[in-house]
Amino acid sequence: MTQTDTNTNTNVNSRQQLLESWLQQVFTGQTFKLVSLPGDASARQYHRIELSEGETLARYIVMDSADEQDAMRQFINVAKLMAPAINVPALIAQDVEQGFLVLQDFGTVEFAHLLVDATPAQVDTNYQLAMQTLAALQTVPVETAKSKHQLPDYDTALLDREMDLFSDWFIPYIGVALDEVLWDDLKAALINEILQHPQVVVHRDYHSRNLMQDQASTAQLGVIDFQDAVIGSYTYDLVSLVRDAYVEWTESQISAWIHDFWQLQKQHGQVTAENIEQLENDVNVMGIQRHLKVLGIFIRLSQRDGKDRYLADIPKVMRDLIIELNWLAEKGSDEMKHAVVPFTQWLEKKVLPAYRLKFSSAV
Repeated sequence: MTQTDTNTNTNVNSRQQLLESWLQQVFTGQTFKLVSLPGDASARQYHRIELSEGETLARYIVMDSADEQDAMRQFINVAKLMAPAINVPALIAQDVEQGFLVLQDFGTVEFAHLLVDATPAQVDTNYQLAMQTLAALQTVPVETAKSKHQLPDYDTALLDREMDLFSDWFIPYIGVALDEVLWDDLKAALINEILQHPQVVVHRDYHSRNLMQDQASTAQLGVIDFQDAVIGSYTYDLVSLVRDAYVEWTESQISAWIHDFWQLQKQHGQVTAENIEQLENDVNVMGIQRHLKVLGIFIRLSQRDGKDRYLADIPKVMRDLIIELNWLAEKGSDEMKHAVVPFTQWLEKKVLPAYRLKFSSAV
């Protein structure tokens, strides 16, 4: 074992001891068992704590965010904002300075699990519930989110920075040269339209792994991992849900769900598109921004963080990106076509051949 390995193990053990000592103070006199959970794309650690309370067994989730106290503060802040509208985990105990948080445990059944071996009717029922939950989230007043919870805007700088994950990570990974003129034109066209969309509270990662079947109330979905929430486009979370990087559906099914969500927005009295064609346009515009970002993030997770498992999801994301580009090349505004058509031609000629060499199983 190297000195680095020894130091790492010592730090981990010290952190574990610190956490267990804090939990003994939170749950005074109670015996508990701590089980570590698989990691996600962040640096946070999660555990499930089991306590015996008489003849019953109580379970909670413990978040250990040693190096991300600001993210923890934002998690608590956003939880308080969203709690009146949707089912987010209750905060049981917290020590932000040390980076510890105890939360309600929704259980082990993710939304993704509900889709496995489900009938088409069961799949649709689950998605209707997810869309109803999203529509409820979008009723949270934007002014409250800004003035009382300081949620930032999904502004030009953030939209641009996220898309640059594609140029900074994905393009070098497949070994092609970026056409910077086409790239800048595409980003400018996308941002121009996105900033005109109706503005709502955006979860920013609303997909099948961040929605849970609440073990205490299976008719509800529990919503997690919302600390990066912003004020942005009314389509962003819908794109995350129906064009999930981890679940694939037909375009006809996705179109049907987009139509259903439009109806839900109108039922809630929310500002939305005047017609379904406009909503589909806005979904595809937003989808391109998100999928460019995700392609870059998945490469970064592999290259920088050693999390290679996300590489398997890249072909799905690329297929979604191509579908959205082709839709806008055919049906988008003249300004959008002016940017999308040449970019798509460059993508097909330069990027996709190199991409397919890297991802040999990709279509």
